[in-house]
Amino acid sequence: MSDENIFFSLDQGVRFLPELRCIITATGSTISLSENSYRFLLLLLQGETDKQNIINQVWREQRGSVSDSSYYGQIYMLRKALDMAGLPGSLIKTIPRKGVKYMGKIEKHSSDISKNTEVRSADIHMFELEERLSDSTEGELQTLIDHDDTHIEWYKTKQWNLFISILAALAMCWLITLIVMLFILLH
Repeated sequence: MSDENIFFSLDQGVRFLPELRCIITATGSTISLSENSYRFLLLLLQGETDKQNIINQVWREQRGSVSDSSYYGQIYMLRKALDMAGLPGSLIKTIPRKGVKYMGKIEKHSSDISKNTEVRSADIHMFELEERLSDSTEGELQTLIDHDDTHIEWYKTKQWNLFISILAALAMCWLITLIVMLFILLH
C-alpha cells in the first residue's frame, strides 16, 4: 500500500494524511507538515523506532549525515504539531539510546483521501525550523525552541473553549440566583 493510498486515524478524531502531508484535527483544522516532519511521522506510525533508520530515511538526501540537533528538533516539531492538533506531545516517547516510538492509537485506512475529503485551507501551519536546524548547534537549537514564534489564534484553542464554557456556566448560575432572589423579595 503506497503512501498516497492510506491515511491514519489517531486519538481524539485526529487524522494524518500522508498524501497531503498534513494532520487534520477533529474540528477540521489543518496542520501542514514539512517534508521531513511528514516522513518522520509516517515512519513512526508505521512502527519504526530505530534512530539511525529514521535518520537514514528522513534525511536520505544527506545520506543520513545529519546532526543530533536536527533529529531532536524534528521530534520537537512533531510533538508541537500533535499538541496543536489537540493530542499530547508525550505520545512521541523517546527510547534512551534507541530512538523514539509513537505511543498512541493508530488505525491505518486505505482510501483515496484527496478525492473523498475536502481539506480546508490551512488554519494552522507548522513553523518550519528545518533550514535553521540543519546548521544549528545544541545551544542554538534550544534558543530556537525558546523563541519559537509559532502561534495558534487564542480563540481556537481548547483552553479558550473551556474557559468560555466555564464562564457561561457561572453566568447562568449568577443569573438564576439573581432571579430567585428577586422572586423571593417580591413575594
